Amino acid sequence: MASIQAFSRPGINSPKGLHPPAMTTRIQWMRRASIAVLLLAAIARPATAATHPMDPLSAEEIRKATEIVRTDPRLAEAVVSFMSVEEPPKPQVLAWLSRAPGQPGENFARRARTVLSGDSGVFEAVVDLDAKRLVSVVERKGLQGPVTGTESRELSRITLGDSKFQDSLRARGLNDFSKVFCAPFTAGYFGIAEHEGKRILMATCYDTRRATNNVWGWPIERLYAVVDMRARRVLEVVDYGNVPVSSSNQNFREADIESVRPARKPTLSAQPEGANFQIDGNEVRWGNWNFHVRVDPRVGPVISTARWRDAERYRSVLYQGYLSEMFVPYMDPDVGWYSRTYFDVGEYGAGRMASQLKAGVDCPVASAFLPATFSNDRGAASTTANVLCIFERDRGEPIWRHGGEGRKDVELVVRLAATVGNYDYLLDWVFNDAAEIEVRVGATGVVALKGVPAQKMSDATAAQDTRFGALVAPGLVATNHDHYFNFRLDLDLDVDGAENSLTREVYEKATLPFSSPRRSLYTVRPEMPATEKAARFDTGHADEKFLVVNESKTNGVGSRVGYELVYANHARLLLDPEDWPARRAKFLEHDLWVTPFDPSERYAAGDYVFASRAPDGLPVWTEQNREVRRRDLVLWVNLGMHHLTRAEDQPVMPTVWHSFKLRPLNFFNRNPALDLKAP
Repeated sequence: MASIQAFSRPGINSPKGLHPPAMTTRIQWMRRASIAVLLLAAIARPATAATHPMDPLSAEEIRKATEIVRTDPRLAEAVVSFMSVEEPPKPQVLAWLSRAPGQPGENFARRARTVLSGDSGVFEAVVDLDAKRLVSVVERKGLQGPVTGTESRELSRITLGDSKFQDSLRARGLNDFSKVFCAPFTAGYFGIAEHEGKRILMATCYDTRRATNNVWGWPIERLYAVVDMRARRVLEVVDYGNVPVSSSNQNFREADIESVRPARKPTLSAQPEGANFQIDGNEVRWGNWNFHVRVDPRVGPVISTARWRDAERYRSVLYQGYLSEMFVPYMDPDVGWYSRTYFDVGEYGAGRMASQLKAGVDCPVASAFLPATFSNDRGAASTTANVLCIFERDRGEPIWRHGGEGRKDVELVVRLAATVGNYDYLLDWVFNDAAEIEVRVGATGVVALKGVPAQKMSDATAAQDTRFGALVAPGLVATNHDHYFNFRLDLDLDVDGAENSLTREVYEKATLPFSSPRRSLYTVRPEMPATEKAARFDTGHADEKFLVVNESKTNGVGSRVGYELVYANHARLLLDPEDWPARRAKFLEHDLWVTPFDPSERYAAGDYVFASRAPDGLPVWTEQNREVRRRDLVLWVNLGMHHLTRAEDQPVMPTVWHSFKLRPLNFFNRNPALDLKAP
């Protein structure tokens, strides 16, 4: 499901704060001491000027970039879709990183990249912030930018101001339009002639008379508006009969719960001696890890230049990683549902959907928090506090042990929560002392509800009403749907990026000769695809594994250094390849793609996905069939989940996690967590 944060309402989408019971003096002291030390030692200082080539744009840089962009007459009134830092070329960044410890290194250019939307297409503008000049403007005709905050607010006004739509609301007994909330849903692309050349949003509306913190609980079913946001008018009102709005309670404040459990005794994660990580601007150091983190308005958290300190030198592991795209198709052919095939990153923006994190609920109390500063539609800067949290987590288990010797497993977590309409996505980047990086996606929030006649499964209409979902409350079906995430991973193993290759290791059963008491075993056959087409893989088989190796570097026994990609779980897209949504999301045709590094190839489904009609991104790039052996490689990893809904998802669903991991394979000479000091 997708929507935009601008239509949050005070007191509606903000859950009630949790207040722990009174604690002992000692626990209070530990908590306060921990927070005080964090504030003094670990929390990031406010960045007034960029100190790292990957730093996000500051408020002043956004103001300056907007001022310069507006000097081009074509861009004077254009809507700002996304504005972000234009990173320096990779060789410059690597040269800057190779500076001596404590030295500032060479100066790096500061540039801003801005995508602006007009009626005829989009413009891509690059601004040199140091020289205060417009470097380039590229016009991309016929393409459309993401949904804007202004559009989100305007859609309700346009829809509720339409006389035909008002008549349909009154026929349902809804006369106070201030109690009706309309969500701006993208309409996808289905070859509908009337939609050509227009900017179409679908307005689906909700009765909020009972809402306290859940605007999604009472859908006004079988009534939709097709809105042209360029013309600012309703093209069509679709009304095919009234379904009474459910009378059930779909709120989830503590005051709305019939019976609340007794309060628990506090379970604290305190660090009275302070955190073990340091944050300098946006650069993080923890144990042997050093990396940079920022929040991008489109993709959310961006992890860059992740390096591991091995003895006296830093070894490169991940040059950059981020969420490239999301695809969320709903599985109902109904007139108000078939178009719900959202690209949440490209159509809305995971970063600018980020919500404030709460200590003690979203993140441990002993967390450090970072803000995010973005441009709005007009190019003005706004800052949201506590968008990222960084914390250590004791997993309560050993990272290794044998006999009486062992060490505990502690992780460093970087977390962002993107509230994309009714769904909340937790995006975690997790680092540990075994030199592993785990990427975790947690889905929670409110499932999309459809109003139906059935009140119970014994009702005559129940079988028909629940063909595409589950009856989760009287008169409400939660529709089945999928969530897919594509991550772009620019692996640079030991910096020598030009020598990286993908290896597929296939397990094969081997039959032994009759002379052997043992009849069978398995062997491992490595394959190294030479080109992009050969490096499109489906990873659903247990008898193979995938890794990136550096063919020019070896460990102490002569094995090529590498990192393995380990899937925890993944679902495949189950749509007809010729269906419009599947054609637009063709990056899901394979689970794993490999491309040679190209800084212009950023997003798996292409740069512009609003109303896109043809495959773009990975399926197009890889048709070049470029060489991927001994190259600077980018892995594109798909992670997916089928969500078959259930009653337990109501009124707010427990978090469901999916993940993958980057794990060293012969990158070291021995266990990298061996040098941990015993507790």
